Amino acid sequence: MNRRDFLRLKTTPRGRTLELSCRHLYMRYVDAHASSGDDARPAVEHYDVWMGEPAAAFTRRTPDALLRSVADELRQVQVLRLTDIEWLASTELRTQLEPLLAAFRAGGGLLEYGTASDAQA
Repeated sequence: MNRRDFLRLKTTPRGRTLELSCRHLYMRYVDAHASSGDDARPAVEHYDVWMGEPAAAFTRRTPDALLRSVADELRQVQVLRLTDIEWLASTELRTQLEPLLAAFRAGGGLLEYGTASDAQA
């Protein structure tokens, strides 16, 4: 998934606006949780040359790192437009995201809600 599909940054008359797809955020959050328990695979340096090519090594993002990147983005904008918010209903992600949104609003940020079709326009 391309980062541009996840976060859209643009300038509007009200200031810098970040469009955040909650659907994409949820998918990335679930993926981060699923891949964070993947430590059972042996490290690449434990493979001998005679064994053939080692297993692929991927850089995995933790759920905390994902939320930190969202928090970093929020510090640079004045307006946050959330789309597809139904993806946050009754999820752990919602409880993790609420303090970030509260801090954003407390800092003078404007929070808007929209749909994915609004974001495409």
